[in-house]
Amino acid sequence: MDALTDFIIPIVGLKLGDHPYQFQVNGQFFDEFDNTELQNGNLDVDLVLTKRSNLMELVFRVNGQIESLCDRCGGELKLPLQHEEMRIVKFSQEDYTDTDEIFILGKDEHEIDVSHMIYETIALGLPSRRAHDKSLNGQLCDQEVLEKLSEYQDKEESNDVDDRWSALKKLLTNKE
Repeated sequence: MDALTDFIIPIVGLKLGDHPYQFQVNGQFFDEFDNTELQNGNLDVDLVLTKRSNLMELVFRVNGQIESLCDRCGGELKLPLQHEEMRIVKFSQEDYTDTDEIFILGKDEHEIDVSHMIYETIALGLPSRRAHDKSLNGQLCDQEVLEKLSEYQDKEESNDVDDRWSALKKLLTNKE
């Protein structure tokens, strides 16, 4: 967890108002999380923490490039990423359940770890379909893989009827 120590912000002594922070996210950051889709990237994260008397607003702005896998050919894909997300951190002595947008801290907490919030912001900023596209990201799919996929798809379409099912169907039709 040494790679995530830079993402801990001390909140004791912070004055009310805006406090800007900047973070660099790279492969070491992604190694701390177990997700095969997000393994590497080079991203700048700007955080504006607005402290109020009973809560904090955290606005994350992510800008950079993330490495992922193409949904079509499975090859490496470099995606540009620009995303903004806001989270609210409330202070409370009572036990509340955290939600997607609201994080609860006890009044005696003196620091906040924003690494997981940054990771979630990056994951939420990714497009639902990730594929090579010459016009969008200037990259092309691996043609060999696409040709092999096309061959297998053609074979499956030509063998629509499974022989085992046709044998069972004959049993039903012979019954009178």
